[in-house]
Amino acid sequence: MIATPNEENIHSATDPNQCREMGRKYGWRLKTIRRTRDPTLKVNCVFYGQQTSFEDKRYD
Repeated sequence: MIATPNEENIHSATDPNQCREMGRKYGWRLKTIRRTRDPTLKVNCVFYGQQTSFEDKRYD
């Protein structure tokens, strides 16, 4: 499936460096980092592309 320009793949993290690491690890291109109000998962890492889930791999 080809991603449309408006699709976003969003995952929470504890800090912006984790967003960059996640992008490197999974080959995702980082679009932006958005701050949250959550005291633990302080940012949402927004990547280009279709939404993914880490749960997808658990049951394969």
